[in-house]
Amino acid sequence: MPRSRLFLSVATVLALCAGLTACASATASGEACDQSHKRNLGVVAGSTANAPTVALPASASAQLAAAGTSNGSVTVVVPSGTPQVMGTTALGSSAQDAIVCQNDQRTKLTQITSYIDGLKASAPEVDFLGAIDQAARNLGSDPMGVIVVGSGLQTTDPLNFAGTGLLYADPAQVVSDLSSRGLLPTDLKGVTVYWAGMGDTAGAQQPLTVPARSNLEAIWSAVVKAAGGTLSLLPEPASGSAPAGLPAVSPVTVEAVATKTDWSRPVVIRNSELLFTKDTADFSDPGAAQKVLATLVPAIEQNGKVVTITGTASKDQAADNAADTALSLRRADAVKAALVGLGVPASLMQTAGVGFEWCGWKNEKDAAGTYSDALAEQNRTVILTSAGVGLCG
Repeated sequence: MPRSRLFLSVATVLALCAGLTACASATASGEACDQSHKRNLGVVAGSTANAPTVALPASASAQLAAAGTSNGSVTVVVPSGTPQVMGTTALGSSAQDAIVCQNDQRTKLTQITSYIDGLKASAPEVDFLGAIDQAARNLGSDPMGVIVVGSGLQTTDPLNFAGTGLLYADPAQVVSDLSSRGLLPTDLKGVTVYWAGMGDTAGAQQPLTVPARSNLEAIWSAVVKAAGGTLSLLPEPASGSAPAGLPAVSPVTVEAVATKTDWSRPVVIRNSELLFTKDTADFSDPGAAQKVLATLVPAIEQNGKVVTITGTASKDQAADNAADTALSLRRADAVKAALVGLGVPASLMQTAGVGFEWCGWKNEKDAAGTYSDALAEQNRTVILTSAGVGLCG
């Protein structure tokens, strides 16, 4: 379908409403929506084969709502093998009354979320890099960012993870190759890329091991950083089955035994994989946690050096770090105990806890400055490092 017709199809859907959430300056006194500081957003989303059906998580919807509050616009791109640019549309309201503005924007948030959740790929394979490049082209001087929803397992050049071994490549080498060929996105300077569902798979795609997921995240982080931006992984995992009847996507080979773990960088395990019960060091599903940790056993043994298991925690608006340090240490100890139970010699592991005071801690407030437990979740991790390697690489 020609791009002009794609744009019109979006415009038709979105013309039904005028905005997202309430404008920051609008009050019950009847002030109009504030148009003075618009912030634009890019969205890369759409269901593809071999990944869970797309559903915008709450943290992504919060970014959409914030863009609407500023009366900005959104550019939507589906990451098909040939990216589908669905067009750019205004998210705000031009209402001259505050209450009307609020209603307009709430309606618009519902409409745009439903529209994005219903998008599907129309061409074979997946191209996240090209889609991000397209989504970032209309962001302006003060962008809200780019939201990406998907596994991150691109299957087209120049970042083809299928059948190439790229999943285990050195991120610095990947960036060097893209940069030397002028293939990095050109409009990501100062932009935060909010990514949901990275490494989450379905259908014919094998699940990723912890080392494979960690390296995938490191590759995309390096690519976004080299393009001038910052990668922020949204905490909600993508789950469920892959949609049927979509264009084919080549599966990416995942090493059954983690023989290629690169211990020159940290290996990060997210809380969404370990599933600790809130505020405890107990696994809510010990069997699922063991399945995740089992993929690390060969890598730790083959490394042959002492691996430090470090727990990190969210701040949750705490006044000091004492309780969080203790909790993060208990979680590191729980991971070590599970690995010992899987056959790893205790002598190859030591534990530490840093709470929320460490180099990789991420802001836990949304664009409006309000604490978000969804954003805080990204700080709840367990990180494995070999001797001489820092928590942030």
